[in-house]
Amino acid sequence: MFGDLLVWPTRRRLIAGGVAVVAFAALLLASGVVGVVGGAITVLGAWWSIPAVAVGSLLIGLVVASYFGTRIGADATLCDTRWPAFGFIAMLLATDARSAVPLLVGITAPVVAVAAIVLLVWALHARLSSERRASADEGETCVTCRPLFPRGVERVDGSR
Repeated sequence: MFGDLLVWPTRRRLIAGGVAVVAFAALLLASGVVGVVGGAITVLGAWWSIPAVAVGSLLIGLVVASYFGTRIGADATLCDTRWPAFGFIAMLLATDARSAVPLLVGITAPVVAVAAIVLLVWALHARLSSERRASADEGETCVTCRPLFPRGVERVDGSR
């Protein structure tokens, strides 16, 4: 998996970094882990929240970047987006410090955060493996999903 990331073009790396920064800020602010109290930025969440959000955001950035600049036959599909979305939502629920009565309390919250990170690692691994197999002419195709970024309009007879 790391070999695939090492050969990424600069564009993908920039997309991964940008998405990771946006996801990090969005998760911290939406969950209330970081807030402004008396004019100062304060950490309101548990001690493990910020590292978990950082790792989760990095993984989300890598998964999203894998959708861009794909090799021929390795186009991202709508099915590829569900697991990163679930990981993002699970991370948001696990780090929630804004609610008066959080949905996850006690040991459940860090366990869900770890599960979200594991899900995101799996999603990244599956996406990169799928891209590697598709570009190695192993003929892997998704028959149940539509392309995320269609390249053209296909007619009924199969021509473009």
